Amino acid sequence: MGEAKVAIKTKPPKAAGAAKFHSVPDPTLWPGANARLLSAGAGLPTQPLDRLANFDDTEFERFTLEWAHDYLAKKIPGVDQIQQRGGAGDKGRDIVVWLDPSSATPRRWQLYQCKHYTAKLGASDATTEIGKILYNTLKGAYTAPEEYWFVTHRGVTGPLQDLLDDPAKLASHVLANWAKDCEKQITSTEKIPLSDELKAHIAQFDFSIFHAKQPLELIEEHAQTKYHMLVFGAPRVKRPPPPQPPSSVAAEETVYVTQLFAVIAEATGVSVSELQDFVANPEMAGLFDRSRITFYSAEGLKELARDQMADTEYFHTLLEDFYNGLFHTFSPKGQKGLHRLRETIKAAQSLQLGAHALEPHATPLDREGVCHHLANANRIEWCEK
Repeated sequence: MGEAKVAIKTKPPKAAGAAKFHSVPDPTLWPGANARLLSAGAGLPTQPLDRLANFDDTEFERFTLEWAHDYLAKKIPGVDQIQQRGGAGDKGRDIVVWLDPSSATPRRWQLYQCKHYTAKLGASDATTEIGKILYNTLKGAYTAPEEYWFVTHRGVTGPLQDLLDDPAKLASHVLANWAKDCEKQITSTEKIPLSDELKAHIAQFDFSIFHAKQPLELIEEHAQTKYHMLVFGAPRVKRPPPPQPPSSVAAEETVYVTQLFAVIAEATGVSVSELQDFVANPEMAGLFDRSRITFYSAEGLKELARDQMADTEYFHTLLEDFYNGLFHTFSPKGQKGLHRLRETIKAAQSLQLGAHALEPHATPLDREGVCHHLANANRIEWCEK
């Protein structure tokens, strides 16, 4: 069905296939993101709409890739595949959403036309893009998409939105402005006059497929991705109180609790296999209770990464940063387990984490609890074997 021809600026070949498409790549990291979250001089957080409006073309491309990668691909029901246009000159910002597998005929799809303009998208530029769809669907280059979305960082003008809200008026506008906005802009090699055949095609075309993604809606959808906090800052993070330890040790606590038993047994000289073996020792009972409280505090940090940053990988990379930063504290041989545990926890409180996304949200209890998470993952062993 010629899927390689979607949104190509020159006349596309009719052969099917995805030769000119490739999967949406992982977005690159924002350089100096934290420093750019504040307004110059004022020290006040920049509002997301203002930030989006001020994106340059590179930043907007990165933003739309993040949105496609983690919102379109995961939140739209029934998505089979998302691809990025590979044509020269457009910097890969046109996103194709396939709703059916490649074996389906016809294969339903949606198009998100992501463009960076210096001002709001107006009717003239939009008419040019619509003209390309009309011409290529007439020629059989591809089927009409089920939805066509204009995605811009500044939104669209009022007159264009009025046209998009009234499909019949939009069709009339395209016909009336074909010579000005479409005839020389459809391909780079030939004029495309408004022939009777094209008029008939426009007359039966469903203009209700054309929409504009408003900047606020775009930000709200981007907010459901794992990338949002790094682009627009931490104010949206509202951390609930950390979970409290259950009365009985849970299955997921087994490893670090077993290590704590070994620490307490080494320190007291008695065999320890349960709480009752040391409950009469206030120091050791206090150590055990505090360790569980801090473990669950760090678990709350993990939930923050999952629920408000949409990716627990942030917590896993935090553990890796702590592991590397604390290595020379917990790794020396010849130390008693209790000493190694306490020194590692003290070092964790002052460890510099740089620009890690979770660093602003890590409390002293979290930092202590991270040490127990590392023990629970068998990355740290308090007592030598």
